[in-house]
Amino acid sequence: MKWVLKFIKEYNLKYWLANTIIILGSIITKVVPVILIGDIVNKGIYQNDFSKIPFLFILSITIYLGGRIITYGGILLIDTVRFHLANKLKKSCYKKLNELDQTFYKEKSIGELTTILTTDVHTIHHNMCFVVKQSMGMLASSILAILYCLYINPILTLIILIPAPIIAILSNRHIKNSNKLYQKERESLSNLNSYIQENIEGNRLVKTFGNEEREIAQFKEKNKVLKSRNLNIQNLNINYITKVEFLSFLMEILLILFGGILVMKGQTTLGDFVVINTFMGLIQKPFTQMSGFINDWQKFKVAVARVRALLETKPKIKDEGTCKLTSWNHISFENVSLQIDGKSVIKHINFNLQPNKTYAFIGEVGSAKSTIGKLLLRLLEHTKGEIKIDNQPIQSYTIESLRKNIGYVSQTPFLFSDTISNNVTFGNTELLEQDIKNFLKIAKADYIFDLPDSIHTVIGENGVSLSGGEKQRLSLARAIAKKPSILILDDITSALDFETELEVTNNMNHLEYECTKIIIAQKILSVKNADEIFVMKEGEIVEQGTHEQLLNQNGLYKEIYHIQTNKREESICK
Repeated sequence: MKWVLKFIKEYNLKYWLANTIIILGSIITKVVPVILIGDIVNKGIYQNDFSKIPFLFILSITIYLGGRIITYGGILLIDTVRFHLANKLKKSCYKKLNELDQTFYKEKSIGELTTILTTDVHTIHHNMCFVVKQSMGMLASSILAILYCLYINPILTLIILIPAPIIAILSNRHIKNSNKLYQKERESLSNLNSYIQENIEGNRLVKTFGNEEREIAQFKEKNKVLKSRNLNIQNLNINYITKVEFLSFLMEILLILFGGILVMKGQTTLGDFVVINTFMGLIQKPFTQMSGFINDWQKFKVAVARVRALLETKPKIKDEGTCKLTSWNHISFENVSLQIDGKSVIKHINFNLQPNKTYAFIGEVGSAKSTIGKLLLRLLEHTKGEIKIDNQPIQSYTIESLRKNIGYVSQTPFLFSDTISNNVTFGNTELLEQDIKNFLKIAKADYIFDLPDSIHTVIGENGVSLSGGEKQRLSLARAIAKKPSILILDDITSALDFETELEVTNNMNHLEYECTKIIIAQKILSVKNADEIFVMKEGEIVEQGTHEQLLNQNGLYKEIYHIQTNKREESICK
């Protein structure tokens, strides 16, 4: 709770003021009118003085209504804090998710993160405002009721409170037993959310393999685990509530039995008995509702721990640079190596990039070609050597300015569930409609013009309505529309047919603006026109040169060339 209060320290005064007003309103509403009712019985009915009853009756109603108005004002005030807290938590979590790097997302599932941003955030602001408001008002009224009962008849009050210590012991044991159960329940909920997310995204694959029944069975199993853990919590709660309700009933029996005896013996007045009997509901309430508050508190602790863990996670790639990258003249990789989880991914890479030239990286699957682009984007951080831009370490530039200068098309393009127009202008919102169409033509994504709404067509989540090749071309249009000074094309023609690949490759060589192109591919056709080609094997550059120079070296490049040329010729013959 302290951490949450620090999180909204500018609203702390308003928060505690609201709770104070609500406590005051609760006392005025629930305690004072009951005391006046006791006076009505003692001073009016019991003494046959009915002249005082109207005044006391009107006074009690007036005080009650005044208390409700005060409580209403406190609720309005605390709700402003609650909405601010919810808004700030969500914004902070979302901002943190955008700051964290790829290694974090490999360790966390979408379902878990979704649960944090929705269920856990809701649990925190609900408990901090609504539950605290309810419990503090109830507890203050209950304590004041007990104190007043002790004042008017301490013996009877102490008798009816005999079960209270037993309830306290049961409550403490319930808190300890329920903590682990709620943690397991949250884990199961996150796992189920992740499974649902993945299954929806991979629905077409599931249908293709005819695995609907198996997926339904797995969903049932995960849901069964969640149900089982919820039942464990429910059984624990029922066991606790049953015991507490019995002890609360025992308090009522003690009141009726001993209170009746004291009234008959004249050792207490009827009015005092009425007050204590009326206050019995207030006195019992914290005990009977303790289970609900304990459950809310356990959920709150789990939610705070998860949200706090997210917000305190530090990105492994630190954005500590102060230089703004606006233009560049030279990029160099100097003996760069990368290790991930103790495994060498690239080793001793050396090369230079010049503006407005085309460079290509080719090699077998797993040769770490794509890693080069990710290092330049700082999606991954090299472990040895240096990457320099104009003789300055890449870390000296802000990540934002670095990435603003780079257009990137990944092997598995991601598209937003939005219009084609908004997908293309994602990196450059100032484009006119004609500009959007021109970039779509360059990327050979002119199939879009045949759609009913053309560039204003809304595509499904991650372009679910598009084929793999259509996604690649639309993703390419988005990258070139950014007009970056560096364009990284990571195997962008893998899903294209031969003719389309030729056209796209040719268009990339004739962009209307100047930029350095880095082509990462497995096909000779995609790289042969590059100014310099780097051949990679097992994370190392084993050859480099132009297409003709590499063919004359009789190395790996020539081997790849012959394999692909023979395959293409065989395909044409067939």
